[in-house]
Amino acid sequence: MENKYVLISGAGIAGTALAYWVKRFGFNPTIVEVAPALRQGGYAIDFWGSGFEVSDRMGIVPALSRADLGISEVSFVDADNRRKAAMNYAKLKQMMNGRAFTLLRSDLARIIYEHLDDDIDIIFGDTVTGIVQHSDRVAVQFRNSKTRDFDLVIGADGLHSVVRNLVFGDEARYEKFYGFYTASFTVKHNFSNGKEFLIYNVPGKQAAIYSIDENTSAAFFIFAVEGKLAYDHHDLAAQKQLLRDEFAGVGWKCADILARMDDAPDFYFDVVSQVQMDNWSQDRVSLVGDACDCPSLLSGQGSTLAIVGAYILAGELKNANGNYRQAFAEYQRIFKPFLDEKQRLARNFAASLVPKSSFGIWLRNKTVNLMFLPFVSKLFIKQFLDHKLELKKY
Repeated sequence: MENKYVLISGAGIAGTALAYWVKRFGFNPTIVEVAPALRQGGYAIDFWGSGFEVSDRMGIVPALSRADLGISEVSFVDADNRRKAAMNYAKLKQMMNGRAFTLLRSDLARIIYEHLDDDIDIIFGDTVTGIVQHSDRVAVQFRNSKTRDFDLVIGADGLHSVVRNLVFGDEARYEKFYGFYTASFTVKHNFSNGKEFLIYNVPGKQAAIYSIDENTSAAFFIFAVEGKLAYDHHDLAAQKQLLRDEFAGVGWKCADILARMDDAPDFYFDVVSQVQMDNWSQDRVSLVGDACDCPSLLSGQGSTLAIVGAYILAGELKNANGNYRQAFAEYQRIFKPFLDEKQRLARNFAASLVPKSSFGIWLRNKTVNLMFLPFVSKLFIKQFLDHKLELKKY
């Protein structure tokens, strides 16, 4: 086996899944994560398709089942909380033979992390600051520790990837902004009834709330803008004020939810963008997950696809016996056309995600109500399942 020592930047879903598989396939991974511990919170994700298949091969499906939020219905409501449209989510999951979950992003990352081998080196509270590639190794500089050599470096550090910026160039070259910002956080209050996911819209804005347990709810906001906002990515107070300003006076439960925001331990705010790159690898450095192929939350499948990409990358390294040039090329050949299509579908979905007119909201509600028709449900499911991707058994 060549090139056994692999540095993975990022302890999120893609990074932990990659560490799991490269370790199983005979490599020695090291994870570096800028946060002091695993990140908490994050919005709810749908988890099915090929990502479910990879998780099954990892043996983590029982743990994922226990973490399932149990959302039974998605309801679109007006300012008085009257239902205008609804989707029977439990029924949709049944149509997938139960091979579908609704999870918090942080729970998915935590479960993968808990299934890593104990001898995997994980460094929290540090980050990569420099990468110098040599013919036989990569010299990696860190913010808080000494320079170390690795055989390979994989950037699994998300939309704002440090590894991508250092090796492939500035983020602006690859980020495609789609006119939305999003925020999420948890609050100590139960705003919804049982396992109902409540969504409220006014033109260009969407607020949602759902229960995590009997004492805790998670809030999720999206809003449209004409151009990118100027704010400090490290200034949480400024980000919270942006959110307050956007949703001031829009009605429903928004004022009550935002009044509890300052007590949230897991506030998240970011742009809704895709990452589009022609090449995911450069010499001994490659990318996985949102760092190279972020479909954005418009797709509803970013976390699922991150696990699949990590599995394919690790598997191709195994098949190539560590020959990174062969493995990186095959990984991209297999997965990139599939991701390109997922990104295209996500872009087309943007208009229905947060309608920008009252008519658009009305039309979206009418369309959602058609989900009660079996043939419409099957068409919806078909869009999100991954029939065009056959996973090898590495």
